[in-house]
Amino acid sequence: MKNIIITGAANGVGKEVANILRNNNLILIDEDKENLSLLSNSLNANYYVCDLSDDIQIKEIVEDIKAKYDKIDCLINCAGMWISGDMSKLELPVFNEMNDLSRIKKVIDTNVFGTIAMIKSIFPIMKKQGYGQIININSQSGVMCEPSFPIYNATKQGTNAFRKAIQDDLARNNIKITDICPGLIQTDFYARANNELPQDVMKTGLTVEDVAKTVKYVFDLPHEITIPCIEVRHIKNY
Repeated sequence: MKNIIITGAANGVGKEVANILRNNNLILIDEDKENLSLLSNSLNANYYVCDLSDDIQIKEIVEDIKAKYDKIDCLINCAGMWISGDMSKLELPVFNEMNDLSRIKKVIDTNVFGTIAMIKSIFPIMKKQGYGQIININSQSGVMCEPSFPIYNATKQGTNAFRKAIQDDLARNNIKITDICPGLIQTDFYARANNELPQDVMKTGLTVEDVAKTVKYVFDLPHEITIPCIEVRHIKNY
């Protein structure tokens, strides 16, 4: 049984990843206390309510994790926020609130800082124990630029660049890292940003189970085998 940290675990992909890895010792993190506690109780998992855009909260939970666990086998970063809108359309009501400057900062801090901060915080544990695995749920926006989502693209391209920059250093410490880059996913990710997509578009997306199975595939590989980046998309949505 492995000790696995999963961020963004209360909903969507993170929740399904927790379910598919339920036979391990899970440490679940999310800011959605209600859904997080329900999931944790159903899986008999430990959990931390944390806003991953907040460095103080991250430091506090990581200190508690270090005190309670003698090892961390795997960190899976699923936490993220959606933001959409061409620059020329930000005055439209559908995009205006979503692109308020304070929310833009929250998206960047969650998607980029949160991922970097968790890796930076857990790396010393993995280095000391002599091994580890990190899996990031990135996006097709991390490997290609989609003009209608400039800020979201920036966050995902940023974490992709960070992974590329650290992967050799991590490997020298027997720690492997993988970015999983899904295309459109049938989840409430967009609705929670008040930007629900049309149903005919959503039908061409992956399911959360598809993405979770990809995570498990990467998770189950022998430790000496690593996939730096893996793209996964529905055949009807390239």
